[in-house]
Amino acid sequence: MKLVFYGAGNMAHAIFTGIVNSNVVKSENIYLTNRSNEDALKKHAEELGVQYSYDDEALLKDADYVFLGTKPYDFDNLADRIRPHINEDNRFISIMAGLPISYIQEQLGTSNPIARIMPNTNAHVGHSVTGISFSNNFGPKSKEEVHELINAFGSVIEVPEDQLHQVTAITGSGPAFLYHVFEQYVTAGTRLGLEKSQVEESIRNLIIGTSKMIERSELGMDQLRKNITSKGGTTQAGLDALSQYDIESIFEDCLKAAVDRSVELASQDDDDDDDD
Repeated sequence: MKLVFYGAGNMAHAIFTGIVNSNVVKSENIYLTNRSNEDALKKHAEELGVQYSYDDEALLKDADYVFLGTKPYDFDNLADRIRPHINEDNRFISIMAGLPISYIQEQLGTSNPIARIMPNTNAHVGHSVTGISFSNNFGPKSKEEVHELINAFGSVIEVPEDQLHQVTAITGSGPAFLYHVFEQYVTAGTRLGLEKSQVEESIRNLIIGTSKMIERSELGMDQLRKNITSKGGTTQAGLDALSQYDIESIFEDCLKAAVDRSVELASQDDDDDDDD
């Protein structure tokens, strides 16, 4: 299997590093390219054993999967450049936010199979939750191969394309929302009189340990919470204080705002296309 990455930025780097480390595809069968930063490509080649090239015809020849990892505003120029070299065996995987499958097909001038994936930054540690949608002509075997590629850097949830907005909010932006909650926890803990460094280190390990409990337990998070909540104890007192606030609505508003913005950005792309 030959993979080609157009764009080798942070997210693409996390993806092809995960694929290399999992041995799903041999490193010498992974090809990278970018606009002009050859030094970065050389570094990746030296560290991971991948290939790199600026020859679009050679890159696309016999390429099974082509990852589109350029910035969305650079995609039209990329499409113009590679369109003459696309062949019928190329299947495309977009990691570009906001660009629908129909728009990608139109700009590439092809009816080749296209998938859109929405990973998150946890891909850097092999734990991304990645949403994926496929064009209608993506065959079952190819879907299995793409799922295997994505599992190399985390887990996957397949949804219709119009539900990628929800996935973007819940898992794509999710790490930032959780980081923000953890920040507030650190601040509140520091106000109890402990040194900030002590609180930060304690909460860092608290998060890691709690995550491992969730990972290794067959119990749901609600039951895990109940298991450490003794009637009349300190945990119950803290939870009673939390219950005075409508936390559910806070998170509903947070996720809805992210979904609405995702829809808005996609609509802007469609409007720009109509104006051309």
